[in-house]
Amino acid sequence: MNNTYFAPTIIELAGGKVPEYMQGVSFKSILETGEEPPDYPQATYYRYWMHMEHHQNPAHFGVRTKDYKLIFFYGINYRKMEDPSSRMNYFHSFNTPVAWELYNLKNDPQEMNNVYGDPRYTDVKADLKKQLKSMRAELNEEDSNHPNTQKIIDEHWDD
Repeated sequence: MNNTYFAPTIIELAGGKVPEYMQGVSFKSILETGEEPPDYPQATYYRYWMHMEHHQNPAHFGVRTKDYKLIFFYGINYRKMEDPSSRMNYFHSFNTPVAWELYNLKNDPQEMNNVYGDPRYTDVKADLKKQLKSMRAELNEEDSNHPNTQKIIDEHWDD
């Protein structure tokens, strides 16, 4: 579940009908019954676009399940890279290292131990990357309009 689930839930709680174009899934039935429906999404996609702004976090995207979180830090401010004349983020235009992180949330809920390079997680990593790629396509979150960002993703996808 992520913040996109709140609007559909509030609409449904207010008696409205959730528009089909709206991202996210209502969790009204979970609030009412305490039970997760069998068809409820088991993974969620998220993206943090604001490279080194506000909270000093590098730009990244990821997928989260109940048990794991896979994150790709692509290390650039796409707005600055794609439009060098942009005045946006003048002071936050530096790049950060490209990196993958994988956390086993059952064993490490505080996300302190990055297991991305651990061979025991090879299958988990492959499955999460497959889900991540699928969700990015489904949500039109691919970076074809941001060639510098896409180049970094392509160069490091199989790291």
